Amino acid sequence: MDTGYDSLRSHLRESVEECSGRGLVYAAKWAAEQLCSLTAESSAIPKITGVPLAKPATTPTLKHRLRGASRQLALATEAEDDRPRDAEQERRDRWSRLDSSERDKVALAKCLFDMREFDRVRHLLEECQGPRAVFLGLYARYLSRERRVSENGSRGSESIEGRQVAGESDSELVAIRDELEARDSDGDLDAFGVYLLAMVQSSLGQRQLARKACIRSLSMYEYNWSAWQLLETCVDPREPLDKLSGELPGGWMRHAFLAHALLEVFTPSSSSGSGSVSVSNTGGSSGSGSGNGSSNKSSSNSSSSSSSGDFAVHCQVLEQLFPQSQFVIGLCAVRHYNMREFEEARRLFGLLQKIDPYRLELADIHSNILYVMEDRARLGELAHRCAELDRFRPETCCVIGNYYSLRREHEKAVSYFQKALQLDRNYLAAWTLMGHEFIEMKNTAAAIDAYRNAVDVDEKDYRAWYGLGQTYEMLNMSHYAINYYARAASLRPYDSRMWCALGNCYEQSKEPGQAIDCYRRALVGSSESESLAISRLARLYESTGNRERAAYYYQLLYEHALKNGAHALYPAGGAVGELGSGGGGGNVGGGAVHGGQDELAAACLFLAAFEHERGRKQVAQRYLTQVIDGASSGGASQQRVEEAKAMMRALSSQSS
Repeated sequence: MDTGYDSLRSHLRESVEECSGRGLVYAAKWAAEQLCSLTAESSAIPKITGVPLAKPATTPTLKHRLRGASRQLALATEAEDDRPRDAEQERRDRWSRLDSSERDKVALAKCLFDMREFDRVRHLLEECQGPRAVFLGLYARYLSRERRVSENGSRGSESIEGRQVAGESDSELVAIRDELEARDSDGDLDAFGVYLLAMVQSSLGQRQLARKACIRSLSMYEYNWSAWQLLETCVDPREPLDKLSGELPGGWMRHAFLAHALLEVFTPSSSSGSGSVSVSNTGGSSGSGSGNGSSNKSSSNSSSSSSSGDFAVHCQVLEQLFPQSQFVIGLCAVRHYNMREFEEARRLFGLLQKIDPYRLELADIHSNILYVMEDRARLGELAHRCAELDRFRPETCCVIGNYYSLRREHEKAVSYFQKALQLDRNYLAAWTLMGHEFIEMKNTAAAIDAYRNAVDVDEKDYRAWYGLGQTYEMLNMSHYAINYYARAASLRPYDSRMWCALGNCYEQSKEPGQAIDCYRRALVGSSESESLAISRLARLYESTGNRERAAYYYQLLYEHALKNGAHALYPAGGAVGELGSGGGGGNVGGGAVHGGQDELAAACLFLAAFEHERGRKQVAQRYLTQVIDGASSGGASQQRVEEAKAMMRALSSQSS
């Protein structure tokens, strides 16, 4: 009797065969990894409370539908069955006959494809009409075009030769698309052909058409992981995933897709949600904002909790199905990294390394974590290991680049990021990290070029938009910086660093009202820049004459310092591997303990004056004592201490 796990194994094995036979090696590898991570002794899929899991498939597999149809046709012909068969069955029968007759040519073409002789594949299969041969021939033509552009017309090239190659390649893309669309209009494309059409449409910038084609391909055959990943690139980042979820097939692979798509969704309560899967086993909550932002926080938390909870639910489904999957562990590790929970992310990456010491996937993100934690020893060890495994992988070049960046050897770091781009011109991390390095080298023109290339590769990369904002802020072009910081904030709406950077630009542009709105919005998000936002709100309200609101935020700042220490008023900024130089809010912040103590002293002086105006002299004296006593530990500046002493003498004389 066929059980749930038996059906799952059957589909995954079929996916490995079908995808590898068409040159979709990444999708085949992904399916094989999940297949190997299935529990060997289990035969029935476990029930997961509250999670809608698709029923085991009872429909014939793709192999039976496409290849076994010829046997059915022969039997039907022998029996001289007069019953009319529908057009769909006729098409499948014809595809099966064509694939069978062209099997030898396809076998040779696949060998040539594996040897990357794409033009020979195209020539060999030019006259073939079977769906497998058509896919392999057009896919080889597409990859030949990609290789030619990469070699002769690299991204950003201003040479005449580069522009000519790009123009020829675009016309070739159009020709591939037209042929696929013509076959599609005749109903002569299978699921993989529709996926290839979506790929070409995406390359031509036709995102909506590509999205529809991806969904159609997945509804025909859902076990093509490459189609799911292509769909993710076609989704508008502003579109709620709930809306897309209703259009997806109902099988278990939708959980893998939605978990992967939720990796970059940043919410203030995500840290607790992402830790609910057993592989991570961590919790913790981000601190909440206060003040005027608190009224908005309760409503925003409901949506944010559902987002982080959704990720945990999808991961729970995957973990139940594939308890030993490196893919699931990697998802959790990247999620913790995006939530800036670096300790837990490092632990999970260490677990991945123990499971498969020869694995290079996600090594670039692992190196980012070690960079931000300034763990030079482990980063050097990781770089050495990656170089020994494969020096010519983009991930390896990225890891080595991060290592040199941590050693402040920025020229060497740039050279390795450039090597990564020579290997893969669409390698997003290299463009973004190279932009960060150029910022460190004060080469703003090169930084802008690198960041623009990054957003060309993926317009959802908030780090690149943030980098552009930071670069234009360095050039004192606040209006441009505001535009780019706003893009970053729209992609990362619950990341307080985005809003603090935007608020700082509005301050520089003499727009205090807009700056106040941004800093209040920062309090709705993560607690990382909470003290910075509170401090700026207090100063802005003070400068605009609203002493009541200023006192409220200075009091919050004072309580925050007493609870976490004065150094917490200016937490250390992000590292180059994360958001670039400074990392936390443009040119604000500083990370110095002395700055935090001075900020606390300024808050105490204002609160002392405010309480004195209200006739509460004892409370005012307590604030002044805080400043004076802090001077012995080398905290506040001498000017602040002298101001406090002068105010204390004035209060004492009035009392006497």
